This record gives sequence, C-alpha cells and structure tokens, in this order.
Amino acid sequence: MADQFLSDLVEALSRSLDPAGGWYCDFRTAEESFVVFAGRIFRYPRGDLKGRAEAEAYGRVVGVPEAQLDWEE
Repeated sequence: MADQFLSDLVEALSRSLDPAGGWYCDFRTAEESFVVFAGRIFRYPRGDLKGRAEAEAYGRVVGVPEAQLDWEE
C-alpha cells in the first residue's frame, strides 16, 4: 500500500511541475531516493551512484543549474 502511495505521489508531482526551467523536487525514504521532474521520475536506492548520476545528467539536459543538483542522499 505504501508503495502505491509513493507511486501515485511521484506521478502527481511529475504532472504538476513546470517543464520550463528544469524544475524538480526530491525526497527520500529510509531506503530510496526520488527525484521528480516534469514528465520524468528517477527512483533509486539511497547511495546508488549510478541512479543519482542518471538523475543529475537529466537535470543538466533540462536546464537545472549545476549548483542546484545538490539533493541529499
């Protein structure tokens, strides 16, 4: 049930974010990190460097300033 709630939450966030300007939100559980952009969701185990790198690379493509690619793990 909690997993469905998280899935619904990230989908709603992704639909609500403005695609212009690289807006995103991030949050985490004890086990996972979530980085949500308009139309794109990254969900990866906390500490997974590959998952984080993929989210950061996407952020750069959509215009997120380098200094703002600083979410916590």
